[in-house]
Amino acid sequence: MKKRLLIVDDSPFIRRMLSDWVKEEEDIEICGVATNGEEAVKLVNELKPDFMTLDVEMPVKDGLSALEQIMKVNPLPILMVSSVTVKGAEQTLRALELGAVDFVTKPQGGNSLRFIEAKEDLLAKLRAVKDAKFGSKPTARVVRSVPRGTCDKVVLIASSTGGPRAVMSLFQALPESFPAPILVVQHMPVGFTTSFAKRLNELSAIPTREAVQGDKIEPGQALLAPGGFHLVCEPNGTVSLNEKPSIHGVRPAADYMFQSGAKCFGSKCLGVVLTGMGRDGAQGAVEIRQMGGVVLGESEATCVVYGMPKAAKDAGGIDAEFPLDEIAQAIVANLSGRLKHAS
Repeated sequence: MKKRLLIVDDSPFIRRMLSDWVKEEEDIEICGVATNGEEAVKLVNELKPDFMTLDVEMPVKDGLSALEQIMKVNPLPILMVSSVTVKGAEQTLRALELGAVDFVTKPQGGNSLRFIEAKEDLLAKLRAVKDAKFGSKPTARVVRSVPRGTCDKVVLIASSTGGPRAVMSLFQALPESFPAPILVVQHMPVGFTTSFAKRLNELSAIPTREAVQGDKIEPGQALLAPGGFHLVCEPNGTVSLNEKPSIHGVRPAADYMFQSGAKCFGSKCLGVVLTGMGRDGAQGAVEIRQMGGVVLGESEATCVVYGMPKAAKDAGGIDAEFPLDEIAQAIVANLSGRLKHAS
């Protein structure tokens, strides 16, 4: 059965382009088109679409206002369409906090050629969003205890679709004085990771910022891979950034971080694979385990998209799976030596 899509965008060009692209999809049909947030709320009530795209910046009622109203009255999976600006990034992160599943970017000024180049990325995200789980904001139980004594482990976290909300929830649950370094790869374009790192730093007791070339991997510090750059662990205890080709269609890619972490830290490496589409991180998770490290996966029950954790599990790269609200506890238990390997 075809899933019914509502398209909401202020730009006539983007509305037309989205409509043309979606017509090629066998399992999606367009049930309506709106030009502003007020129309969007009305059509969601009338048409009851299965999922929708929603422009962030629109007249009459903007995307955030419409999203908040829709999620309260008629919640459904939503893919945000955002401009690549500082304001656009901050608004998009707020949209993800409010319940949007994922986002795609449109070039500033509506550059049609660049938007056409984004066709495959947009259609892939539409396919993921139409089948995504969604609902209330994920919450994780805050962990109060921290491991006693010194900790020489490194925590590496990978996430994609649904990941920003999951990572924010996880960071809020981790205890103060967290004893290990944390490195994060979240699939996001250039410009958005700066705002995301800032938001994580505001929400969490763990100092968090976007990584820069040569940053030291230090206990109690979280570094986020910047959009457009792979993050690699170096033997001297620092990180390096590079612009090598995308793998799995993404840059940054978790596999680069996981594989380099496995080589540098061996059994001291703790990998975490959260929600996301695709298989990025699967090979790296296998290599972490081969070197004696441990990899935790988010269970299907709480994943927005059970893609990356499933791929890692199927490849033999997961020691144990946990729902999102238990992962912070599982991380602390591993750092304390209470959780090593589980079936």
